[in-house]
Parts: sequence; C-alpha cells; structure tokens
Amino acid sequence: MRAVLLACFFLSGSSGLILESLWTRELGLVFGSTTLAISTVLATFMGGLGLGSYLAGRYADRIKNPVRAYALAEAGVGLYALVIPLILWAYPGFNAWMYRVVGDRWVLLSIMRFIGSAALLLIPTTLMGATLPLLSRHFVMRPWELRRSGLRIGTLYAINLFGAVAGAYFAGFVFLPLFGVVWTNVTAATFNLTLAAAIVLARRRLPAGEESSATADERLDVAAVEAHLESAALPPPPVGDPRSRRAVMLAFAISGATAMTFQVLWTRTLAVLLGSSVYSFTLILLAFLVGLGAGAAVFARASQRTPHPVRWLGALHLATAVAVGATYLFTDKVPYLFTWLLQSTSFGVDTILFCQFALACLTVLPATFLMGGVFPLTVRVVTGGLDSVGHDVGNAYALNTGGAIVGSFLAGFVVLPRLGLEKGIYVSVLFDLGLAALLFWVAPELPRRRRQAGVAAAVALALLGLVIPRWDLGSFSSGFFRVSIAREYIYRKIHKRKWQTPELVFYEDGMATTVSVDRWDKIYSLKNNGKVDASNDADMPTQIIVGLLPFLFYSQPHPPKVALVGYGSGVTAGAITQYPIGSLEIVELEAAVYRGARFFDNDNHRPLANPKVTARVGDGRNFLTQRSDKFDVIVSEPSTPWLTGVSNLFTREYFKLVKTRLAEHGIFCQWAQLYEMAPWNIKTILATVRSEFPYAYVFSAEDWSSDTILIGSMDPLPLDYDIVERAFRDPVTRAEARRGGFQSPHDVFAYLLLGPDELEAFTAGSPINTDDNARIEFAAPRDLLGYQKFEPYRANVYGPMWPYGRLTELVRGYDGPDKSSRCGGLARSLLAHGKAREAELWTRRAEAAGDSPEQQHARLLLKLVSTRLDRDPEILLAPGETLDPPTVPAYLADSHPDLVAKVKEEYPEVIAHYNAHRYVTGYKVLEAWPEDLWAGLGKDFSLLTGFLDYKAEIYADAIDELKVLADDATYVARRPEVLYYLGRSYYAAAQFTKAVDALERYARSQAVLGREILPAP
Repeated sequence: MRAVLLACFFLSGSSGLILESLWTRELGLVFGSTTLAISTVLATFMGGLGLGSYLAGRYADRIKNPVRAYALAEAGVGLYALVIPLILWAYPGFNAWMYRVVGDRWVLLSIMRFIGSAALLLIPTTLMGATLPLLSRHFVMRPWELRRSGLRIGTLYAINLFGAVAGAYFAGFVFLPLFGVVWTNVTAATFNLTLAAAIVLARRRLPAGEESSATADERLDVAAVEAHLESAALPPPPVGDPRSRRAVMLAFAISGATAMTFQVLWTRTLAVLLGSSVYSFTLILLAFLVGLGAGAAVFARASQRTPHPVRWLGALHLATAVAVGATYLFTDKVPYLFTWLLQSTSFGVDTILFCQFALACLTVLPATFLMGGVFPLTVRVVTGGLDSVGHDVGNAYALNTGGAIVGSFLAGFVVLPRLGLEKGIYVSVLFDLGLAALLFWVAPELPRRRRQAGVAAAVALALLGLVIPRWDLGSFSSGFFRVSIAREYIYRKIHKRKWQTPELVFYEDGMATTVSVDRWDKIYSLKNNGKVDASNDADMPTQIIVGLLPFLFYSQPHPPKVALVGYGSGVTAGAITQYPIGSLEIVELEAAVYRGARFFDNDNHRPLANPKVTARVGDGRNFLTQRSDKFDVIVSEPSTPWLTGVSNLFTREYFKLVKTRLAEHGIFCQWAQLYEMAPWNIKTILATVRSEFPYAYVFSAEDWSSDTILIGSMDPLPLDYDIVERAFRDPVTRAEARRGGFQSPHDVFAYLLLGPDELEAFTAGSPINTDDNARIEFAAPRDLLGYQKFEPYRANVYGPMWPYGRLTELVRGYDGPDKSSRCGGLARSLLAHGKAREAELWTRRAEAAGDSPEQQHARLLLKLVSTRLDRDPEILLAPGETLDPPTVPAYLADSHPDLVAKVKEEYPEVIAHYNAHRYVTGYKVLEAWPEDLWAGLGKDFSLLTGFLDYKAEIYADAIDELKVLADDATYVARRPEVLYYLGRSYYAAAQFTKAVDALERYARSQAVLGREILPAP
C-alpha cells in the first residue's frame, strides 16, 4: 500500500503542477498578463493550498481513514478540473462587467479579480492543499514512525516535487504543444481520478499489507518500541523547546516568502539571459523544482542523523545565502557561457534547449537544493506527538504557503520595481541570513561560542554582500539567447574580430519586464528582457509604416479614434499623430518602456506630449476586453510571437476580440515578423488573421524586409489611389510617409505582398492558431533556435518567381484621363521595390494609354536595370579619355618601395584585362595587392576596383567603394558613370530604392553633360 500511495502522490504532484499552469494561463487570458493580474491569480491558488493544509491539519488527526480522505480529495480535484473549462466561458463577460463597474481603480480591480479567482479555484486548491497533511497522518501513525517523521514526510514531499518536475516537463514540452489546453486539462484530471481509483482498489486488495512492506530497519524499530528499548537504527529524538519550535515555525513562514521572492527574481533574471519563451520559463521552473526535490530527498534522510535539527536549519539558511552569492558572481557571464556551450556542440534545437537548462541549473540549483532541505528538517522539529502529526504538518505548510503569497506580492510590486534584481537578491539573502542568525540564537544546547560564531558568520556575509562586484548590465542584457546573435559573437571570436559592446544608457527592472536602452554613437536600441524591440536605425521604416499605413486607406469623413497596443520607442505612436486623428489611446504592458523611450524623443515626435494621446499601463488584450466603445483604427505593434504574453496577441480569439472593438468600416493593423520563423508558422499567423478578417492584405515594411504589416477589415478595402493621394495632401502626413519610405502614393501599393484572395490561396490548409492549441507560442521558440533552416525563405517572398501581390485586380484610380502618368508612376515604384516583372506590365499599360513623362521615365529605368543574354549593358568608365593611373601615397612608398614597382608593373595588365572585358581576371590581379593599398591609389582607381567588384558579383564591396565616390559631387560631375554602377550594384544587392535613386541621378547627370544615357545595343 505504501508504494501505491507514493506512486499516487507522484502523479498528484504532476497533475497539480499541470493544473496550476493551465488555470493560471486561462485566467491570465481573462484578467490580463500584467504582474498584478498574474500575482492575484497565483495568490488565490496558493491561498487555497494554504487553506486546505490548515483545514486538513485541524481534522486529519481525527479522521479514522486518512487514505480514503486523501483519495476523495484527489477525486474531487479531478472532477472539478473537468468542470472548470465550462465555468471559464463566463469569465470574459465578468471581466468586462468588472471594469465597467470599478474602472481603472487597481485596488478594487485586484479585490474583484481575487474574488473571481477564488470563486473558481478555491475548491480544487483547498483539496490539493489537504493532501499532504492527510498522507502525513497516514505515514506517521506509530511511535517509531514519529521518530522518522522527517524522513517519512520529507520523502512524501520530495516525491510530490519530483512529480511536479514531471508535470512541468510534460506540460511544457509534450501535452500542451501536442494536445492543447482542453485535452491537457482532461489528461491532468484523469491523473487525479485514476490515482483515486487506484487507492480504492489497493485498499480492497491489500487491507493489511502495509506491515509486510516495512524495511529491515523499520522492523527493528517496531520490535524495539514494543520491548521499550532503543533500536540502533532508530533516529535520536530531536532536541527542542517551545521557544525554538516557535522560531522554526516563524522561520518556515519567512522562508516561504524568501523562496518565492528568489523564484520571481531568478525567473526574471533567467528570462533576460535565456529569453522569454514558454520553453525558457518551463526550463527555469524545472531547474527550480529539481533543486527543491533533490534537496528534500537528501535532507529527509540526513535529518534522521542529528538530534539538533534547529542547528541544521540555521546552517541551511546560511549555506543558502552563500550559494546565492556564489551564483550571483557569474550571473552576468551566463551569455558568454552560453556561447561557449554552443561553440562546443552542434546547433540543434534540442541541444540548445539542453544548454539553456544546464545554465538554469547552474544558476538556481545550488540554492534550491539547500532550500529543499528546509521542509524535512522543519517537520522533524514541529511534529510534537502522534496525536497531532496532521495538525502540525498542516499548520507548518499553511504558514509556509502564506509566506509564499506574501513573497510573490512583495517580489512583484516592491522588490523588482523599487530595488531591482541585484538589490532584490541581496535583500532576500539578508532575510535568509537573518533566519540563520535567529535559528543559531535559539538552537537548544548549542554552545555559546558556536552560537556567537553562527550569528557572526551571518553578519559577516551580510557585510560581504555590500562589496562584491556588481553585474555588467550590458553583458547581462546582451540578448545572446537569440542564436543568430550568439553565432555572430562566436564567429567574431574565432576570427579574432572585435565585438562592439554598446553603452548602456538606461536600465530598469520593471514589474513586467526588464527594460534597457543601448547606444552606439547616435544609434539607440530599446530592449525588453534582452530582446531588441525598437531602434532608431534599421527598424525606423517599419515602426513608422506600421503606424501610418492603415490611415492611408482610411476613407471616413471624421477624424479616426485610434487604439495602439504596445509603445516601444514611441516611433509608431508618433507616426500615428502625424495623421489628423481624433484621439489615440496607447496601452503598454511595462511602464518602464515609457521612461526608456525618452531616448527616442528626437525620432518619435514626442507623442506623450500630444494632448490627443492617452497612455495607459496594462495588458493589451485585457484593455480591449474591458472596453465597450469602438475604435476606427486599432494597431497592434508587438511583433515577436515567440515571446510568452505576446503570443496571446496572435490567436484567433484575440483577432475576434479586435473585431468586436472596431467601428463600422474600421481597420486593423498588425506587425508580424518573417525572420527566424518557419514558413508554415508564418502561414498559420496569416491564416489566423484571414479567418477573422475576410479583407486582409499583407505588405512589406521595406525592400526585402524581414517584417510584414497586416491590414484587415470586415468591409472591402480597395487600394484606391485617390484615397491614398488625399492623405498625402496633408504636408505633415506626407513628410512622415516619406520618412518611412513612401515617396509617393504609388509606393504604398508597390509594397503589397498578398491581397485578400491571394492570402486565402497562400494559406490554404494551414492550421489556425487559437488560445487552446497555442501553436505559435510553442512552435515559434523552436523556430528561433533553429532559424538557419528558414533563412532562404525570404528570398522566395521577394524573388522574381513570387506569384502573389499582383495589383491588376486590386488597385483603383489608374483608368482615368491621366492613366499613362499614373501607370508610369506605379511602374517606377514597383521597380524601386524590386518588382521588375510587374513594373514591365504597368509600363506597357502606360505606353498603351499614351505618352507621358512618367511612362518614358519608367521605360528608361527598366533599361538601366535590365540585363542582356550574356553580359550587362556596359558603359565606359571614362568616355573619351583614360582613367587616371594610380599613385602610391608617399607614406606607403617610403615604407614599402616594392609596392610602387608592383603597381607600376601590374596596373597596365589590369587595364588590358578591363579593355578586353576579362573583368574577373583583372580582379584577381588586384586581389593579390594589400587591402590597405586599394584605398590610397586615387579616386579613378577606386572607380575601377568598384566596377571590378561589381563584375565579380561582390556587390557589398562594390557599394562600399562606389558610394564614397558618389557622395563627392565634384567627382560625380566628372565621372557620372560611378552612379550607374552604384545603382546596378544596389539593385543586385536587393537595395532597390537606393538603386533607382542612384540611376535617376545618373540619368540627370548624363543629360546635363549631353551624353547618351545608354550606348546603343
């Protein structure tokens, strides 16, 4: 029977952890993913556990058959778990009603959330909390068992924790990804019902089988007790007194608070170091539980060896403080440890996850192992007699759980926002040291000198903590959990290239995330938990366009009422304010983001100072749930679906919610990434949007962008030139559109990747992402780790064979009297965005409609980027003259006289190859010259080397050489050919807009000089 009960308690730990994860997840979708909302739900859960432990403690010693009571409790949990999904259906309505009644008053909201959570969770969590006192009563029913209370009850606790380890693993890596929320809930409930049935069957078949399962030592104990003798195997009775017992109970309560505080702080720390995906959080939880379970198992047996458990408890708390301090010293070096592990192993997804787990264990396992020993030692102290075992265990566990509730709230609302991670860890260590000092002080029979030594050690460690080195926050928030960044660091390290470390100009541990801002010269980037969310460099066009694009299609006569989910750098919010809006409401999960965004004031138009803008702190999904009014435009800026929390903004239920908050003819805009995601998961996101918005478009954010912008509406949303052109008439809107890359209304259409019908065809057969299956939340993090497999996909989207984004049936306004002009303008924009085939089609339409400057210009540009069958349409680098010969600078000639002879001897050979069109051969001659020599031989030589780089298809080097020359107006006036080859290099490198700009400059320069733009074929 004992083996059956232990196996059942293992399963109980598994199902309890799974159900806790599920119910917290489900209520988080209802109440929001803010720290306050999640803490309220967790407090309710732990409060139920504490209440169950307390109530079971009061009655466990009076129950004749605690095993049957335990089985009934488990059956009750299982049955209630099956009912909870049905009850949860009513909770979104309750949440909306709650907000309408109390508004933004967070104290009242918290109270009502607690009431709502308690109404749902109080019964099953109370039953869960009752299980340990009930089984403790059963496992300690005889005098010899009382002497082994630490071992027997500590073993129970350890087995339950190991069950929780299994539950965490299977929930995070198996059940939820494969079965979804509903069937995982059913699976966990089945565990409870199965183990309850197993206990009932075992009791019927083994009514008196327990004694036969006793170990040899235990049989000796029984015989010794019956003969009133001491057994050699019987543990010595614990030495204690009422004062030490009260101190141990107090310490157990406070240790619950410190343990929970450490868990919150370590979870945030490791989220910054390992990423904030669902797998990272699962691995962190696994490491924490493994440490607690192993510690409980080891110290359950070790606790029997000493008659002085109070001393051991003092030593444990002291050792815990030392372990936390030791791991603290290398925490900021974990990103570099991660790169070392990756460098030493393959880059498989499972390998990377194992590396992350190893790092999580390295950080938390030493301290949690010691924390796990607190419970069995405490039990050994507080279990006073056979008639009060259940009562004593129940009270102790209830106090510990109460401390955990206090610790979770203090960690989230005081320690993190007021002290931050580093100071918070130090203060938590101080509490552990204080407990150690207290326990040493009250430990019975401890010699005075040892007592003083223990207290002095605690004080010394507290003082030592003031002088140990602080973290390098730049390294700490480096974001190496993105394997692409880690690989770049490894590559530079192997090739001995410098890794540029930015200056950290802002850092704040907020309630929800840790926010930092890095600076490279004039470039700033804002990070959330180490992940770059915004910058004023490469991200600028996307941030601007995601805010402005929906307004370019807005056709209603009144100024739009707008909602923006996510703030980031504030650039998107600022872009929205550049359109004549009626109002803008912003909701951002982390208040520290608003403060960090001040470094972008020169880029974001300072939207928070705009009287039309209202900024809120909260969960975006919950914000929309609580509102009853409608918005004309809703923009959802978070774009990284592998992040826990953000993934909730990519489900069908979220898009359905957005739809209910849109006014008639409203427009929804969603930023979504292409990079580091599998093509099939990208299709799932697009199919999910399409399932709720029948008129959905997908736009690129810029040329070859790794980001896309989704526009959705319930009504037909034509791509009407006249509507877009009307928005461009406003000089402020036009200036902002050009800042984002839209030089004309035609550019808006040129960015189209998929139209509504094309989107349906493109995503045919793709599964829908829902709150239940959470496909993207569990698939996207694996894509992030195995990103290399999906890098070629972007070339398919932007390649010439991409079959979608055809404008013929989608655009309006190209059939009027100025058809030739507009079609020519659209052709030019299509070419400037890499769509040469489509540009050819619209150029022919322009030519068929008549003659116009725009049509002629589009045809000229097509000629300038076209290729012949065997070679490029070449032009001479110096028509009518020869290139200036290279001149070796004096500083090189003096130190390397051999270079002068080499250049003089080999340059004519290079020119001969150039004249004979043997460009690669000429390039190979120059390739043998020292690299630093290339830049010092004159501008015409740079033109030649840039040309040869281009012909050798080394386009990046060609651009580097030619761009410097193109920026010299005097040289361009003399050699406009540099613009031609710069433009063609840009086009070959997929920098289409820059290519067209350079080629247009070339055409203008040739016209000024009176030359032919292209030689006759």
